[in-house]
Amino acid sequence: MEKQAEQVFVKVNQRWQRATVVGEKDGKVSVMTNDGQSFKLPKNEKYFEPIKSKEQKFAYGDVREQLEGQYISYEKLSQSVRNNLTEGKEHFHESTYISEGELKESAKMVQMVYDRNLGSRLDVQYRRNEMVTLDKAWAYNHSFSADEYDRMAHKKEFVLFQGSTNDGEVFQKLAYYEPKVRDIRTKAALSPNTYFYGAKLTVKQADALNRGQELEMEIKSKVHGTKPYLVSYSPRRETFITKNIDLEKAKKLEVNPDEKKKSRSRGIKV
Repeated sequence: MEKQAEQVFVKVNQRWQRATVVGEKDGKVSVMTNDGQSFKLPKNEKYFEPIKSKEQKFAYGDVREQLEGQYISYEKLSQSVRNNLTEGKEHFHESTYISEGELKESAKMVQMVYDRNLGSRLDVQYRRNEMVTLDKAWAYNHSFSADEYDRMAHKKEFVLFQGSTNDGEVFQKLAYYEPKVRDIRTKAALSPNTYFYGAKLTVKQADALNRGQELEMEIKSKVHGTKPYLVSYSPRRETFITKNIDLEKAKKLEVNPDEKKKSRSRGIKV
């Protein structure tokens, strides 16, 4: 079996990016970045970082630099939090500081994201002093309607909306109310380019899941073969939620214990 080329992160022109190791000689490695740049550098160079897992999306060095730019100590974070940040997962950070002789509190949600123009960056959302109101509920040039606000803030649902840039570019986003920051939080919407267990979603599947629907979908497994599951999506966790159809049907057929007891006392078979 042919050995796969090693994937790494390198920092070039003040930007961390993915690269592939194409050779190694005399303590130096030759790499080629995804945008076609080829060069050599020492393997123990601090701007060279092997990718540790398939879930990793950002370099640890990149995360460290981005956090320090927001006055968050990378060294004081647990290893699990560091791992989560390199995987693109969000982290709610609380800290205290002294200002004008008083102890103040700072709370913010941080998450590494990728901007096609700027590259990787740390998205920061500070906690509001009070729960966001309807007149201040907006994102990406979209002002949420009273119905959308009610669904997010009171019914704990997420909504699909159309956002836009100042240049007129239009795109879809998912939004929900996040109690930790007392504000509306947004995440990327699913698309036909989104993979689910090795296969891309169809346009209909992506649209239905973005609208909060639960779908019956097949999942292929080497152990269990192909089986149908009930699938939904959580933008807050940015994960698919799968349920075994047979177990869900069994739950619906379960009889309340009190009803069973009552039925037996009447001599009725259940």
